[in-house]
Amino acid sequence: MMGFLDTLLGRRPAHKSASVAKQRLVEVLVQDHVRLTPDVMDAIRHDIYKIISKHLDVDANQLQINITRSEHGESLVANVPVRRAAPTRNY
Repeated sequence: MMGFLDTLLGRRPAHKSASVAKQRLVEVLVQDHVRLTPDVMDAIRHDIYKIISKHLDVDANQLQINITRSEHGESLVANVPVRRAAPTRNY
């Protein structure tokens, strides 16, 4: 009942799942256009994790990599949840 009222009063989008599905479809189509296979996306995700985790404590399970399309072309977008800075290392 509260979900219905929230939707009715404009507090929550009525078709959130449809919006999420549409966004995922767009991401898949863009990745297909750029011609990145799931294996390549996993390799990119692994490399980004490997590099960033040298300096930050990163939640690897929540790391998200997407290819997005804008008026300027395609962009790789990384959402990297950081727990805290990693211990200082001497390089």
